[in-house]
Amino acid sequence: MQWVAVGEPTVQRQRSKWVVRQHGYDAATGRRRVRQLGTFDTKRAAVARQKAVAERRVGGANETVAEYLRHVWLPSKAGRVERSTLDQYQWSVERHIIPFLGAVRLADLTPELVDGWIGDLITPPEDGTKARLGSTSVRLCRKTLSMALEEAVQRGHLVRNPVPLTQPPRRDRTYRRLGWTIDEANTFLGSVADHRLGAMFHLALVTGLRRGELLGLRWVDVDVDDRSIRVVQQLAVENNRPIFKQLKTESSERVVTIGPRTVEVMKQHRQRQDEESVVAGEIWENTGLVFTTQLGGWLDPQNMGRLMDGLCAEAGVARITPKGLRHTAQSIGRVVVGDDKVIQERLGHADIGVTLNTYTFTVNDQHRRAGERIDQAFDVAGSEVSGSRLRDHGKLSM
Repeated sequence: MQWVAVGEPTVQRQRSKWVVRQHGYDAATGRRRVRQLGTFDTKRAAVARQKAVAERRVGGANETVAEYLRHVWLPSKAGRVERSTLDQYQWSVERHIIPFLGAVRLADLTPELVDGWIGDLITPPEDGTKARLGSTSVRLCRKTLSMALEEAVQRGHLVRNPVPLTQPPRRDRTYRRLGWTIDEANTFLGSVADHRLGAMFHLALVTGLRRGELLGLRWVDVDVDDRSIRVVQQLAVENNRPIFKQLKTESSERVVTIGPRTVEVMKQHRQRQDEESVVAGEIWENTGLVFTTQLGGWLDPQNMGRLMDGLCAEAGVARITPKGLRHTAQSIGRVVVGDDKVIQERLGHADIGVTLNTYTFTVNDQHRRAGERIDQAFDVAGSEVSGSRLRDHGKLSM
């Protein structure tokens, strides 16, 4: 456990020297402990040390942004958030916050200083080189700083968080394909049908499982007789080692039903995997995972993305990310099933608002048909027919 300081450091004479001591106690046992913070030849040097310790103490008047982030906020997150999330915090703090604001005293941090920091990150230099970060990354760093300072207020280190008084940079408006149309999805599946991992992409599109859920799926969780899949864990990679973790929320743990065609795809995949294990012989890794390397080992999530790039090119469809498979499953599911609550539960969303907003992707074919139908309603040649159809659904109001 930690040692707890009590009161201010003291200066005492010890033989021909001057020492600075700090009284305190062990947080686990309550036993008193005195720490010696330095030994000096003169009292003046000892008093200077005493003053420096008092001022630089966590929460002191001279505590800097760097000291607070490194010694208070980041340590408070270790073991309490996912490793990937902590890495993201450390990236923001060490590479993009401390190099610009680290020396500023926490109490001196103002909205104007934060505005200047955001500008330094996103504004391209005059020499024509690229800006330090794009708008999405700057928004992430700003959010990280705001979270840290909000906790500084709650812990009594800061009176007010200045970040909410600033404006984040505008989002990039570059167009990105989030998912496929039904035709594109079918084209892709036809192209990868004979690939050793074709079943993985098929399952992703019909169930909407997240990448980590797909790669962490075990055969014991697949019930072909009941035509269902239990989603109970996910694969993550930390320090180049696979970590199988619980899902983030209770709603993420779910049972997803599959149809007869998908059952057949999974059976064929199991047969192919059994054949690979025979070929590998003694070097086969019996991980029990559904989707593996040719030697039965776990699949690196980054390799899945790289594999998709090549397969998209071969299929002649727009390049999307593995997360785009989930977008596609959600969008097509909403059109085909027509029940947002069912789709929410299949995707494992805690809030249906996420299903309706965050993961919404326009299925172009459906919108195209809607446009054609509306166009037909205003077709002059068919206005009489169109008018009768509209009247069948009720009188028009003015």
